[in-house]
Amino acid sequence: MEKRSQPVGFMIKQINNVYEKDLTERLKKIGITSSQCAVLDYLFSTSKEEISQRDVEKNLNLKNPTVTGILKRLDEKGYILCVQNTRDRRKKNIYLTEKAYDIRRRMDADRKKLDKELTRGMTKRETDALRKSLAKLLDNIADP
Repeated sequence: MEKRSQPVGFMIKQINNVYEKDLTERLKKIGITSSQCAVLDYLFSTSKEEISQRDVEKNLNLKNPTVTGILKRLDEKGYILCVQNTRDRRKKNIYLTEKAYDIRRRMDADRKKLDKELTRGMTKRETDALRKSLAKLLDNIADP
């Protein structure tokens, strides 16, 4: 009997479900969720001097209420500071704290281990091609 191929989107969803579960379990040991890790990762990697909630929403393709909750919890845990923007009082700038920098290495190590598991048995060429294809998929569906 011939096996039907799965739709790409469904496969990505299945991979994401397993990835989120595994990463959340690993990050639980340092007290953050995978969503909080994604926000911290964006804050670590951006070169912008002033980062607002809108920047986080746009770059992570998340909605306002979701980001509001994540930022609130990161602030409560002491990983970020939200400071009113001096030029626009409606905005708050987001800054990383020393506590965030203290867990950065552990976050990176947990994600690197999980990436190795995801790409086990693949050559460097295959993983590079996968990254390129996934970037193209994301570009195809991300908000402009």
